[in-house]
Amino acid sequence: MLELVTGVSAKRDARTERQSSWLRSRRGGREWLAVSARPVQLGFVGFVLLHFAGQAYRAFSDDALPESGFERTPGFVGALLLLLWLPFTVFGVCQLSRASARGRLSAKSGQERALAVFEPISLAIVLLFGSVHGLLMAWPLLSGSLEASDLRPELVADLSSTWRGLPVHAIVYLGAVGAASFSAARLALALLPGARPALARAVVSLAVLGYLLGSYAVIRCASGSLLP
Repeated sequence: MLELVTGVSAKRDARTERQSSWLRSRRGGREWLAVSARPVQLGFVGFVLLHFAGQAYRAFSDDALPESGFERTPGFVGALLLLLWLPFTVFGVCQLSRASARGRLSAKSGQERALAVFEPISLAIVLLFGSVHGLLMAWPLLSGSLEASDLRPELVADLSSTWRGLPVHAIVYLGAVGAASFSAARLALALLPGARPALARAVVSLAVLGYLLGSYAVIRCASGSLLP
């Protein structure tokens, strides 16, 4: 009847309405991601520095602190995965999808071009390593197949293992530490557009400190000393 009176197809109207609803939902999703991107970035930057510092302290004073720390309790690990890692994964995937757009590098040159290449690579490494690390460490803890007190010995056993004489696990962890430190520095600088050079140098210095602390923790756990 609607088609006979108005001359407009009802099916076409319904299809247009569905498309409009889908576009509104997509636009709303983008707006939500844009609003939540800043706290997600800040959370990741703070987590990288605090996690590396905490692991370095544990590696240095593990004999004095044999009991499980709060950071290894199932409740804390589960909340961290849900409130930080899951939103950051969504943010990271969106960043990678934008970085893969064609023509992105054509307008860049020199240092900007190099950074535009290395940023998505480091972010992809962080997402891949974090997912695998969480699957191997956090999931057994949350499922109850691994006690909190056994989590660190399992990690030390993995890091100190070798494959054909090479500490493959430790090398992978060191690479992930570098990628996470680089990504944290770039995300922090992105939150401070037009920052003074002194502030930018402070951000880079904190990222270098995080890398040194994370590397120290990996080497200490893998070899029992700062140097092999």
